[in-house]
This record gives sequence, structure tokens and C-alpha cells, in this order.
Amino acid sequence: MKVKTSRFGEIDLPEESLITFPEGVVGFKDDTRFVIFDCGDEGIFKWLQSCDRPELAFVICEAQLIVPEYKVLIGEKERATLQLNKVEDGVVCLILTIPANPQEATANLLGPVVMNSENRIGMQMVLVNPEYSTKYKIFTQNTGANGGQEANNASA
Repeated sequence: MKVKTSRFGEIDLPEESLITFPEGVVGFKDDTRFVIFDCGDEGIFKWLQSCDRPELAFVICEAQLIVPEYKVLIGEKERATLQLNKVEDGVVCLILTIPANPQEATANLLGPVVMNSENRIGMQMVLVNPEYSTKYKIFTQNTGANGGQEANNASA
């Protein structure tokens, strides 16, 4: 499958890399087909790229790699949308913002992307948690594994 991107030109990816977001993502409800590919040869960051809009792409990272104790409570409605039968089939990622100075990079803890690794269905959830931020600094040196910011203790 060929996917056009504004950053990397046309990329050839396997058809099974397609992830369907039935409800789109926040701000882009009509964009329902995405793929994930690596930002580079090594590293934890990936691109979540729209298959239909070359300019629409997000840098993402698995949540546990940034905030080890981060967990998302997935309700019945979300489980139905994701067709998620087993919790371990769910993958939680965070959308990152990478400014000119990469040391200032932030993660959106209030809008995780949850994907079913078995059937390749995804959704962006919107959490309401006053302990979370849309601008969680990922390279802070504060105390604690999560940069001194509280993590959600709910489970998937």
C-alpha cells in the first residue's frame, strides 16, 4: 500500500499496517485510515500518518515508555468501538508535540490513542483528569518516574 506524506514523500507499507479509526481523531473526524511507521532507524518515536491526507501526521510514543505508571480506564463504549476482548491486546500511545528545541517536547496525557493490536482498530480518547496535562514535559529531571506529575491509576 502506498501512502503519500508531506514529510517523507510516498511510502510503501504493507496492507496489514492499516489502522482504522471509526470515529477519526480529535479535530479530524473524517480521517479514519492511518498507518504507523518509525521516525528513524532507532528510537521510541513513531509517526501516526493519515492515509488520506498527506499533511496530517502525529508523532506518537507508547505511553509506558514516557510514564511507566500511566494507565487508561477503557469503558464499555470504548471497548465496543475497539472490539477489544482482551486488555492485553490494547496499545496506549501518546501524541507528542516536538518544538524547535526537542528538549521542550511534550506529551498529551489527556488525549491518548488506544489501538487494538489484533484487529487494527484505534480511537483517540478524551480523558477528564485534573492531574493530567496536554503538555506533559517528557524530558524533565524532576523526582519520580513520571517527572513529578501524577499518573492515572485506573487500569485498561
